[in-house]
Amino acid sequence: MPDNAPILAVRGFSVAFGANRAVNDVSFDINPGEIVGLTGDSGSGKSTLGLGLLGLVRAPGRILGGSIAIEGTDLLRLPEAERRARRGRQIGLIVQNPRGSLSPLHTVGQQIRSVLRAHLTITRPQAKLRSVDLLRQLGLNDPERRAQAYPHEISGGMAQRVLIAMAMGAGPRVLIADEPTSGLDVTIQAQFLDELSKVSRQAGSAVLLLTQDLGIIANYCDRVLVMEDGRLVAEDRTAHFFAAPQDRYSRRLLSLAQLSPPPPPKTAETLLAVHGLSKAFLLRGSGKRLQAVDRVDLAIGRGETLGLVGESGSGKTTVGRCLLRLIEPDSGKVMFEGRDLARTPLATLRQLRRRLQIVFQDPLDALDPRWTVGRIVSEALERPSVGRIAELLQLVGLDPSTASLRARGLSAGAQQRVSIARAIAADPALIVLDEPTSALTPLARVGIVTLLRSLQREFGMSYLFISHDLNTVEQLSHRVAVMYLGQVVEVGTREQVFNAPLHPYSRALLAAHLAPDTTDRRIDRAPGAALAGEIPSPVDLPVGCYLASRCPNVQEPCRTTPQDLQYLPDGRAVRCAPAAAL
Repeated sequence: MPDNAPILAVRGFSVAFGANRAVNDVSFDINPGEIVGLTGDSGSGKSTLGLGLLGLVRAPGRILGGSIAIEGTDLLRLPEAERRARRGRQIGLIVQNPRGSLSPLHTVGQQIRSVLRAHLTITRPQAKLRSVDLLRQLGLNDPERRAQAYPHEISGGMAQRVLIAMAMGAGPRVLIADEPTSGLDVTIQAQFLDELSKVSRQAGSAVLLLTQDLGIIANYCDRVLVMEDGRLVAEDRTAHFFAAPQDRYSRRLLSLAQLSPPPPPKTAETLLAVHGLSKAFLLRGSGKRLQAVDRVDLAIGRGETLGLVGESGSGKTTVGRCLLRLIEPDSGKVMFEGRDLARTPLATLRQLRRRLQIVFQDPLDALDPRWTVGRIVSEALERPSVGRIAELLQLVGLDPSTASLRARGLSAGAQQRVSIARAIAADPALIVLDEPTSALTPLARVGIVTLLRSLQREFGMSYLFISHDLNTVEQLSHRVAVMYLGQVVEVGTREQVFNAPLHPYSRALLAAHLAPDTTDRRIDRAPGAALAGEIPSPVDLPVGCYLASRCPNVQEPCRTTPQDLQYLPDGRAVRCAPAAAL
């Protein structure tokens, strides 16, 4: 094969399900050492294409034709036995659902070793060492112990890294990665992508990265492919794609990145003030307590959006539910319009909850599948009427005729709009938005963010926006609070937290932030602030600073002295004595 030939050359590839072409006449190349991003809305055909590149298709689909040449050999013309032998060794696949892809009957180490021995000429001891080393490279502490665990004994993020180890272990020349970071927190996501980029470039292998996350594409990919309705509608160098997208669909995909942050609210009047909020859960059978929320202080002004960010398990959702007493807090004050909600009798609280609403992460789980949209929205109205329901649906961008439909027949974006219509029907002063965009496609996410900003401008309501998506937080929030292990470790304006974070955890979180911007690509710069080790257990918390065991700037007093939230002259607060002293 000539030195300048592509490793992967796809020509006229098509896949059909009945009369519908899910992949329609697709052609592209990937060169040695190149990472190509494939993006598009849900249902565009990305995953079907990714699976098809291995000569596979989910029933009842069928490959209609085309060619898939890997280093000059057309995979589709090989006997099935030869194709099977090349999968994993010459072309690998990382899928999106780790739980559904791992055997519950075997340890993760056994599953990695079986893949290695199937494609490499190595002994059992060598495969064992190699599997442990792969887990170590992917950021798992104590990889020897993790290798002995069963899939149900590890987190979803860890399970995803096991799949990555299985796909990369045999050193395939082509790697198809289908939303490989969807189950990972932002810091682990960046760590994996850094490793993937380094390994692929050193080995001169080719990577096709299927993702809806434009931040990943902007920071790691050399070229971009855009898919719509089974066809490739755009192909461009990454920098040019983000600077000047050539087609309508690409411009729509990039529309969220082009949103400017919201202007500061006109009033600083405090609507909600939280002091010392704490919540622990008793672990059955052990007598131990899991500290989910620990002495949290927050404030939200009228007409303001406070973004609450942090990795999975940091306590964000528990805070949101404690504010509304959907979960009873153990201690602390929740002052809302002059009342302490934590001590308000339930009968009075039910009346106050009209002023406090919540929109959940998965809209379908929060909407009764037996009810029509009209009935769902009317549930929040004191005097329901067809006209008022139609007005509310129009406010959230839905046709009034949607009232006669059931929620399960709507798209996820439309379902979330119904949830928002129900929330605003009660004329609330504050809405808790618990990951309201995480289950949505990029285009639906654009629509929801735009809608929330429009409603806030029109009605002056406040939001607590809970999310791990830093790009959306930056586009929607006026101020930002960062949580780590149940504590708020930093609070400041959006500009303060995103541009000059003080707390070491905030700096690490923001260093891993993948903005959809090619002017400062992570792949082109030195790694930012990093944290060693793993997050401590919320059951057996450290005595001093909760970050001390991982902090690159730890001082001896940090290990023994509890850290309090300290308020600084510039208006921000930080739970770190060394940072506050700077």
